[in-house]
Amino acid sequence: MKRVLAIIGVLFISISLFYGCAGLEVCKAPKPMQSEYMVKSPAGPTIYVVKKAPSQYKPTKIVLLIPWVKSGSTVYNLPIEGYNLMDYLVSKGFVTYAVDHRSYGKSTKTNGLDVNADNCGKDMKAVADFIEAKENVDKVNVVGLSFGTVISLSLAANYPEEVERMVLMGLPYKTVNKKVKKGVAKLSHMAETGTTFIPSNPVSAKGLWYKYDENVLNKFVEIVEKRNPKIPTGPFIDARDARHAKYVPMIKCPILFMFGEHEVFVDLEDAMNGFKDCKAEKKAYMLIGNASHGLVLEKSHDLVFRTIYGWLSN
Repeated sequence: MKRVLAIIGVLFISISLFYGCAGLEVCKAPKPMQSEYMVKSPAGPTIYVVKKAPSQYKPTKIVLLIPWVKSGSTVYNLPIEGYNLMDYLVSKGFVTYAVDHRSYGKSTKTNGLDVNADNCGKDMKAVADFIEAKENVDKVNVVGLSFGTVISLSLAANYPEEVERMVLMGLPYKTVNKKVKKGVAKLSHMAETGTTFIPSNPVSAKGLWYKYDENVLNKFVEIVEKRNPKIPTGPFIDARDARHAKYVPMIKCPILFMFGEHEVFVDLEDAMNGFKDCKAEKKAYMLIGNASHGLVLEKSHDLVFRTIYGWLSN
């Protein structure tokens, strides 16, 4: 009788799992909950913050995602399945926050020259404080891409108490790739002679991507053209003068430097020098194959996502 009951019990559990989940497709992680906030920075502007969090289980990590110069938060929250870093990290149990830094998207528009690593670093300090209060944590993990990396450095160097672990993707250290030097010099000169904003031209992102899905690029362009019709020229002065480079040796938190194998904006030899100059006790350098500067939206993005998750989960 006990054996019969045991068999019946196993059958009951199996049937419940089959019909309750209808296979693995129905048992997918619940859709993330999205919230939006406006955070006032003591440095002046109000910063748009988008949050995505698990809907049915307690999160394990808190992550602040800081974007590059072309797109604002869209680069991390693109509504294409499999290409949304926020959704991916939420599926792993994280709470994710992404921002439009000053003069982008829904954040306060400022003078384009005010958009630089140090000013945006102060804005991110306000955002980090907001997140910590909301989530009842002492620190946040930080992920930055391109211009987002120099902001991340400013935040972690000037406010080390705010950052737990950090990932920098496509950090230009003391110079930029020879392929873009003329363009950066031209944009910097424009900034210094009064052109503080230029048309965003998001389709030019394809020049910074190596292998990509055309549909992903098209959706990126469609959204960014509406959300960020103009971009500030201030960040290009940062890139030209490497004003953020002084922060690299100051970083103490565990830090991962990540680059695409086919970088066109970063000089990879210079990038390795930045890695060597970093004094963090725990640091790593990773080169992602078949990727360039926009690696979170390129075809190798799955490896990028898993690497970020692994580093922040340590």
